[in-house]
Amino acid sequence: MTYNGTVYEFDVKKLRELCASKANMVDHGSNSDGHGPMISQINGRTLLLFYYGNVNMGYQIVTYKDITDVIEKSHLLFFQTGGFTLSLIVVMGIILYLSLRKITAPLTGLREATLLVSEGIYDFKVPSEGNTELAQIGATFNFMTGKIKEQIESLSNINRTQKQLIGSLAHELKTPMTAIIGYADTLLTVRLTPERQEKALIYIENECRRLSRLSMKMLELTGLYEASEDSFNPAEIQVDNFLKEVKELIDCRLQEKNISLDVFCEPKELVKKFDQDLMISVVTNLIDNAVKASRKESKIVLEATPDHLMVQDFGKGIPKEDLEMVTEPFYMVDKSRSRAKGSVGLGLSLCQKIIELHDFQLKIESNPGKGTTVSVFW
Repeated sequence: MTYNGTVYEFDVKKLRELCASKANMVDHGSNSDGHGPMISQINGRTLLLFYYGNVNMGYQIVTYKDITDVIEKSHLLFFQTGGFTLSLIVVMGIILYLSLRKITAPLTGLREATLLVSEGIYDFKVPSEGNTELAQIGATFNFMTGKIKEQIESLSNINRTQKQLIGSLAHELKTPMTAIIGYADTLLTVRLTPERQEKALIYIENECRRLSRLSMKMLELTGLYEASEDSFNPAEIQVDNFLKEVKELIDCRLQEKNISLDVFCEPKELVKKFDQDLMISVVTNLIDNAVKASRKESKIVLEATPDHLMVQDFGKGIPKEDLEMVTEPFYMVDKSRSRAKGSVGLGLSLCQKIIELHDFQLKIESNPGKGTTVSVFW
């Protein structure tokens, strides 16, 4: 007798065979009456089947469980989980890519920067944000290129200045050399009176002395442009003793025009840090200029305070339009008189360069007919 209390039709014979086959695969010696479970598609539904039967006893029982909803939910969960996992992988991939790109940005910038450096371009910055080692490398590279740029600009300025000096020197040499050659030819080819011979020889001597001074000044100025740390030796100097030493050095120059030099140092124990030899050159040049601008039997003031060092004369002064030019090499306010007095137009250029080496400041104030005040601010 067969009874089916379900809405489904089962092929019990086929089901028994499948179950028996499955049981033999699992355990050949099994005497169990139950086989299953098995999944089967019936009428578009997914059923979980269990078969129980014994031929000897003459009974066969089939039970089932409809797992269609479970299967559909498991499929839905699988796709949802797969979609979420895929989305998570994509998001993590993007985050990882952006993170790596940010971390390696300095390295990429360095690669591009090295190409620019090889072409002589230094006006750029590689990424250096953050505390990573690559960021620190980028910051170091930026510092290095900045220093290289400063050195190149410094060398370019020195080169440009030296070219200007050479051009100005060639111009300055042209006139006296032409005159010297002319007088020498005259002495060799023309019979002159003793007085004219003496005049020609005096002129040649004066111009040769001026050219000698010019060459010495040029060597000194060029040396300052190429000064190294070894040749620049600032030290703590007692200013009052320094001024007394300067006065002794310049005394003969002052006696030529009977000019007095009033020296003041306030306070007496004033001490400043500078290169003594270079600053002696500055002060003697300033006093020499003051002597040239002063009348006989006048005076010059040399004063030192905690703020500045000052040289003041009461001579002819400098026109306002010339004040900004007087520190340029070979510039002379009155070229004819300056040459007659042996000037080469390099004194204030030397002073300016020495003052720049010390990080001091030079200020020149003058009133025509009343005098000039040159101050070096420490």
